[in-house]
Amino acid sequence: MSEHLPLPGEGTAYRDKKVSKRTLRAARRSLALALQPGEQVQGLFVSWRIRRSISLLVVTDRRLLTLGDPSAGLPVVDDVPRSVVTELQVERVKTFSMGRVTAVTEEGPVGLGTLDYGPETFNGLDEAWARAAGPRLPVIPTLGRPGPEPPPHDEPVPPEGGRHPLVAELESLARLHRSGALTDGEFAEAKARLLGR
Repeated sequence: MSEHLPLPGEGTAYRDKKVSKRTLRAARRSLALALQPGEQVQGLFVSWRIRRSISLLVVTDRRLLTLGDPSAGLPVVDDVPRSVVTELQVERVKTFSMGRVTAVTEEGPVGLGTLDYGPETFNGLDEAWARAAGPRLPVIPTLGRPGPEPPPHDEPVPPEGGRHPLVAELESLARLHRSGALTDGEFAEAKARLLGR
């Protein structure tokens, strides 16, 4: 596949404004080799991580991929099948307006880097993830600043495996509260927001 040909699904995929044309060309070359037959790209996001350097988060209909350093040709660093992800979290960092993205799997969490946080970027990630995964992303709130309101669902999301997505999100919040990641106030605020929608 030529670097000038779009990736499968690229025409309808969300592309973060910070993904430059140069980075997109390199991502096309890298992903032409990494994508499985029939796999569709649903989102491209500038992401960064200091350890195991990455520069791009790619959401497809089958996987979550991180691509490495552009000087090395954006090789695939992390390859997480959507089927093993029980939850995708965005932990907002208030001071710097960024969000750490973590895929929670039964084997443990996989850090997918940090995005520059903004409503458009977050909503783009939420939309790309929800296309095939169902429920929306839970947002770990920061103290003193309310998180973005999730868009209303036009249709109810069917339960997966007999569990309603709201129950899964509440359980996730409870785990975060028990682990100390959320204060009592943050937990109460996030729970009220979930129950209020």
